[in-house]
Amino acid sequence: MTVEEVADKLKSALHKHLDKNEIRQITLLLLQHFWQISAVEFYTDKQKKLNEKYDEAFTKSLNLLRLHTPIQYVLGKAEFCGLQFSVDKNVLIPRPETEELAYWIITENKDAKAIIDVGTGSGCIAVALAKNLTNTKIYALDISERAIEKARQNAENNNVRVEFFCRDILSATNFTQTKFDCIAGNPPYIRESEKLQMKRNVLDFEPHSALFVPDGDALRYYGAIADFAISNLAEDGKIYVEINENLADETQNLFKHKGFRYTKLRKDLNGKNRMLKIKFVD
Repeated sequence: MTVEEVADKLKSALHKHLDKNEIRQITLLLLQHFWQISAVEFYTDKQKKLNEKYDEAFTKSLNLLRLHTPIQYVLGKAEFCGLQFSVDKNVLIPRPETEELAYWIITENKDAKAIIDVGTGSGCIAVALAKNLTNTKIYALDISERAIEKARQNAENNNVRVEFFCRDILSATNFTQTKFDCIAGNPPYIRESEKLQMKRNVLDFEPHSALFVPDGDALRYYGAIADFAISNLAEDGKIYVEINENLADETQNLFKHKGFRYTKLRKDLNGKNRMLKIKFVD
């Protein structure tokens, strides 16, 4: 096959459920993954012959993509904050919005001694923090043992140290004597009624326990984070969480009712209310 033939096969197979930009991104990822073809080569040398050694693997990947499998699960990896992460069906795929949250934390917490990531999943936030805040002790927890295993692998692969705990934040108490300067979290926040708005590549493959909450108790994890912070956050500490854009006011009010006097909303690059910073005092 040539570079152009690979692109044509992907376009033909995926055009019904993905837009042109998504297909182009997937094409570039597969060409890089199997044949080390750069973006420049893709655009300037489309008749380049590709090693037949990877034809079978490419065909398998193409068949998975036809079934709406996310490209990150097909390749078993995803990028986050410039780092490579191993991912599978046990963890969410890291997203650009969460990168924005991680960079916000990194920028404002250069002197933090201890930070904990609640609901760490693949470990993307915790590992990114550990990589950039080298003088900070990073902790992370998740209810899923398989997620913790994956997060540990990602910490090791990125040459950072993170202390992991397998705990449910809904019932977590004082499992460490540490007072945290910062609590980070990207908990489940999509209401069951919002499932209809989601694509098959999310609904059919990513772990629902890390995505969805009941409509009648949509802020349960934020309440748990607030309660955890009351016992475990330093007096001048900060909380940073990713939130449901449709529940921004409700999420702020929850923290205020728990006794936190300062909240600050931040929009993501798409202009959506996606991140929230909370402190005990202004």
